[in-house]
Formats: sequence, C-alpha cells, structure tokens
Amino acid sequence: AAFCPKSNAEGLLMASTSKGNSQDSTSGNESEHDAVADQPEETKKFSWMDDSPQWGTKAVPSKRGLTLDDISTGLYGEVPSQSEEMTRMPRGARHVPGIPRLEYYPLSKKEEIWADNAGALYEEAIQRRWIAHLDVPWDSLEPLPRELELAMCQLCTELAQQATMETDSIGQWVGRMNYAYYEVKTFLATELYDTARHYDVFRTRALANGGTLGLESPGLINRRIIESRAGWTETAVLMYILRGPFTLMLYRYGEAYALNPAEKILFRLSAQDKARHLAYGMAHVKYAITQKGEDYALGLLRMMRGVEQDLVTEMKDPVLWEAMAIVYGGGLENISSGMDVVKGFQRRYVNEYIARMRWVGIDKTLDNLVPELASYANHNGTPETSPTA
Repeated sequence: AAFCPKSNAEGLLMASTSKGNSQDSTSGNESEHDAVADQPEETKKFSWMDDSPQWGTKAVPSKRGLTLDDISTGLYGEVPSQSEEMTRMPRGARHVPGIPRLEYYPLSKKEEIWADNAGALYEEAIQRRWIAHLDVPWDSLEPLPRELELAMCQLCTELAQQATMETDSIGQWVGRMNYAYYEVKTFLATELYDTARHYDVFRTRALANGGTLGLESPGLINRRIIESRAGWTETAVLMYILRGPFTLMLYRYGEAYALNPAEKILFRLSAQDKARHLAYGMAHVKYAITQKGEDYALGLLRMMRGVEQDLVTEMKDPVLWEAMAIVYGGGLENISSGMDVVKGFQRRYVNEYIARMRWVGIDKTLDNLVPELASYANHNGTPETSPTA
C-alpha cells in the first residue's frame, strides 16, 4: 500500500482519543497532523530515494532474453580492476557510511578471477541444465558380462571421485571472491551444481545395473588441486588445464564407446558441462597471464614441474587404464584392441595438455615436459596451438 502521512497521523489521533480524551494529547496530535498536512507535495519522500549516479538506466533484452551481459550497461557494466568493498553489496549499489565489514575477500582484484566469457557461460549453464534421474534413459540398461560391467563401474567410480574433488575445491575459493566480480561467482555456482550432478550420475551408473563401486583413484592430482593455496589462478591451471582435459576426454570417449543409450546420454551431457567449465578456466588463466606478464607465466611453468611428476606416478597405476581397455574393446576378450585405444588416449591427452598450456601463454614444450610424461606424447606430431574447450 502507498505511504500516506495524513492517514497515519489520523490513526495516531484516533488511538490517542480512545485512550483518554485528554485535551493536551489531543491538541498535540492535531498539531502533528496539521504539520504533516501542510508539507508541500514535492517534499514527501525519504532520503534513500535520492537519485543514484545513473538513474534511468534501462537494459535492452537480447535475443536470448535479459542476460547478465545485457544488464551490464553504463556504470553498472564497469568492472573495477580492484574492489575494496567488503560488505557483499551488489556491484553498482551505493555504499552506506559506517557499515562494518562483513567479510574479507582475499580475491579482490580483477586479474585474480576474471574471464570475459563468465557471464555468457552462466547463461548457457542455466539454459542447458539437465536432470540425471529424468534425462538419462536408465531403462535402456541391460545386463552385461561381469568383467565388462566391473570395468564400467571402475570408470564411473573414478569420474565420481573427480567430481567430488572439483566441488570441494571450487567451494573453498568461491567464498573468497569479491562480489564486484559477480559474473564469475554466479558462473562458478553453476559449476558447483554441475559437478554435484556428475557425482550423482556416475555413482548412479555404477550401481544401476547390478554392479558395484570400484577402487578409489591414487589421488595425487586430486590432492594437488584440493590443497592448492597459492591462488585461484594457480588452482585453475591444475583444475582446468591439467585435470579438466583428461576428464573431458574420458566423457567423450565414454560417449563414443557407450554400451547402451543411457551411457551415451550421460557421457554426452557431462561433456557438454565440462567443456563449459574449461572455457571459463582457460579464459581466466589467459587473462591473468596477459595482465601479470611473462614472469608470472614462468612461475606457473615451474610450478607444474612437480605436478607433472605426480601425474606420471598416477599414469603408472594400471587400474583405470585396464578398465578403459575392457570398455573400449567391448569385453575382456578384446582387451588388446582396447589397450590400443587407451594408448591413443594417453598420447592425445599429453599433447592436448601441452597445447592448452601454450594457448593460455605458458611456454610448455616437449623439451621442458617431465621426460616420463613426454614418453606418452607423439613425438612425430605437432600439438595444436588453439584447442577448443
């Protein structure tokens, strides 16, 4: 209801009269009523109604609706290089003097978290969301030979564990990011939801066809990511350039060698999500390096030396490769042909890691790659320089 000073004054007058009919109190309320009624019409407003610095801003919807990018107009679209606001107020709101700090955001510089594509990726995420228990045709699952079912269960166990690591890692960082960069925070919120759904769908597949959950992974790269403390960009290199492409390839190969329609759909939808995650991560790392310069890129290159050694150790563990070979070969009896596919997978993954590192501005080559990791790569091939997520 609209605020009416006269009506409120009359209510006060009636209440005062009912309590006693005192001439003094009645006279006081009448005076208050007269004072309010005599106010000029233009003065009847509150101080918070003062115009903002850019009153009248109007966003124009695009063909996809009124998106985050569409409302980033005028001063509301100006992304600061650094923010000192620690009260969780929306970017563009007016600061109230004296409001105490509600949070300390260690990540309050644009170069530490930004990617130009974050807003558009958020829109894609909410438009392409899917529901594991409805969008996957689980009734298409049929009994498989024991060894083949066990192999698929082992692959799904690995993928479920990778999803939990990503959920926990992002969860640690997103709360440290300043709300001046809300496009990134909202996108990462969708990624948290995606990874939770990936955990759900792969755990469900492991248990939906008479199988079981398999062995946990060696966990060296998981530990590297979850315990990363140097910064969000450093964590992003681990999550989106080292581990992310590996996960995305597992999804794409999973779709290509799916044993039934349910697997084909769940791997395809998960790959769609993962490609979006990598698009943000690579854009951010590239932006950070562009802002911070070659010295920072050299530091990232040196950081990865020890990480690559851990990757070599993980790649020597046979469990996942054997499970993949059984799935790709179509059964234990065809594990040799399946292992040929696995070797091609390993070669492609290492070359793609090099290509992605170079694309963001890190001078990774076969020559400075850990030698045992380089042995997986195709020395006769030329890595791509502009990979797509």
